[in-house]
Amino acid sequence: MMWIALLPTCALAQGLSVDDRACITAAAAKLPQVAALKIEQTRVVPDASAEQQKSKLYHVKVEIDTTLAGQTSTYVFNCIRQGSATIIQPLGMR
Repeated sequence: MMWIALLPTCALAQGLSVDDRACITAAAAKLPQVAALKIEQTRVVPDASAEQQKSKLYHVKVEIDTTLAGQTSTYVFNCIRQGSATIIQPLGMR
């Protein structure tokens, strides 16, 4: 559970919802297991489609900014939650 320590403390202090925090935590667990990888910032981008508003599913994109050996990257994940179940799908890296 070392990766939990990598989450920026500001992410928890920004008043994120339980669903947002669960998605960020689950997405961070999908990052490459490299000791020097540092999480700089996380964002949750809501899916504002009308379809989601009718659904009981919580659906967002999670963006995680990282640095490794001076290089910055952003990992993007799709997150779907219903109750306590969380599904994370890697969408790519920029």
